[in-house]
Amino acid sequence: MNQYPIKLIQLVCLALGIVAFQSCLTPAKMDAYVGSQFNSELPKPPKKTDSSIVVTSSLHSDPKVISVTEKKNKNVLPLVLYWTYDYRHTCTLNSAIGASYFQKAIYQQANKLRHKLNGRQLELSIDQIPNSFAIVDKGTLLLIIIHWHKLYVEPDAKDLSVSYRILQNGAELKAGKITVTNIEKNRGIRFAQSWKSSSSEFLTRYSLDVPEMAKTVVNKLMQEL
Repeated sequence: MNQYPIKLIQLVCLALGIVAFQSCLTPAKMDAYVGSQFNSELPKPPKKTDSSIVVTSSLHSDPKVISVTEKKNKNVLPLVLYWTYDYRHTCTLNSAIGASYFQKAIYQQANKLRHKLNGRQLELSIDQIPNSFAIVDKGTLLLIIIHWHKLYVEPDAKDLSVSYRILQNGAELKAGKITVTNIEKNRGIRFAQSWKSSSSEFLTRYSLDVPEMAKTVVNKLMQEL
């Protein structure tokens, strides 16, 4: 059998595979799936356990939106000897999700902070928080017959940034800012089998990473107080 029809079939199969991925994963589908992981509602703000500690967020939050996904095609090169493609669906979570995780973690450590405050008040404001990830599909077709394909999660590179104020009887005694490195920066890329499993895995990690970064904020605060 002539090898050229075989190569043509392989090329067509690759093209169909790329199209299939793009058609099965759309921003609307990704947002619907992410929403289902939160039962289609934003987490409720945690209850304060100490009136002397207040945690707020300066970040914009739409109460009707859980996530917003954007699709971008990068470096798609259908050349003669090889093809390369880089498809990304970047999902940005409502900032209220991360803020809720952070607030809950801070309030859980209220007793630890209260002893250091010694009657003073603490105000924390979230200025920046990691809240996005991208499903990346990269591939290369060399000489029509050799194909590399990778599907993985690319997390947000932003760090956690929090402003604080120490007050006594309404008068500000001290103010500052604390920045905590995003935990995801220390993790290597894990290649996934499907966009759903990788999205679910990231969201689970996110629910643990933000409280862990909040603990680091508390430890740094303890040195500042």
